[in-house]
Amino acid sequence: MSISKAWSWETADREGWLEPCEESRFYAEKWRREDRKSILDLGCGLGRHSLLFAEMGFIVTAADLSDYAVNFLNEAQKKQGLDFRTVKCDMLNLPFADCAFDCVWAYHTLSHTDSEGFRQIISEIRRVLRPDGAVYFDVCSKETWMFTQSGYPHIDENTVVVKGGEEDGIPHFFTDLDELEHILEGFDIIKIRHIDDCYSKGRRQNSRHYFVYAKARKEGFEPDYSHVIGRLVKGEIDRPLGSAHSKCADLVYPINYGYIKSITGGDGQWQDAYLLGVSGPVSEFEARVIGVYHRYNDCEDKWICAPEGMSFSDDEILESIDFQEKYFTGKLYT
Repeated sequence: MSISKAWSWETADREGWLEPCEESRFYAEKWRREDRKSILDLGCGLGRHSLLFAEMGFIVTAADLSDYAVNFLNEAQKKQGLDFRTVKCDMLNLPFADCAFDCVWAYHTLSHTDSEGFRQIISEIRRVLRPDGAVYFDVCSKETWMFTQSGYPHIDENTVVVKGGEEDGIPHFFTDLDELEHILEGFDIIKIRHIDDCYSKGRRQNSRHYFVYAKARKEGFEPDYSHVIGRLVKGEIDRPLGSAHSKCADLVYPINYGYIKSITGGDGQWQDAYLLGVSGPVSEFEARVIGVYHRYNDCEDKWICAPEGMSFSDDEILESIDFQEKYFTGKLYT
């Protein structure tokens, strides 16, 4: 069974973790020139790179396993006048749709698992990248002292578990070039560098990483909702028109929003649904599905429903649901 464990950001030494690394600006400029728009910052930590990407105009989704890190980043983006999505999730099972992102950025994070977990994470990254989508990440090298000389316990042939400090109990996966090439067989490898950060914080060290730039080699994906659109469904409204969001009092629902109890959505809960064409709050409904909003940076679609005989243009639908969908990237199918 693969292992995941969050960093203890509450007690970590934050020196160096609030300033974007040198490579981030280079790749942000490169991806902007290539007209790439959406970035998943995987293992975002305190958000140093997410904030930079958002400032540069990218559609950012920041993901981390640490509650503290996600909450810290939420406050940081408010202070800077930014507004992008943050998600607490495990790299082993990303809660995003297939072909969701133009880019994935994962800096000093993918090694925090075991051998099985690393392969699973790479597979997940490929799944959520669009065809020719770009990924930049680093992974620990087996030539590093931590793997060969630290005395930390090995839990498999590639993985040690750190003892003490903010990384106490966190596994670290190490690799070599041959194994890395094999793991990346679903990608076109553009560049791999093997770098030793041999001096840092006033002392010599042996901290070697592979830095990888690659593009997903895959076919495109287009969801089929022909079996959904046009269906007559019954649902319940738990967030009626005029009510406020339970976690954000500033978000007031301009339309009725609820769920279809007989159908399970992508998040494992009942299928969410917007109800258009009803001018007042209701508690339940019977309506036709007139469209589906397919979220990319999420794991669930939203069904758009309207009373029998009512129709809306795509622009009218998008305007009606923008109050919430502006925080996501996606596509409307009608």
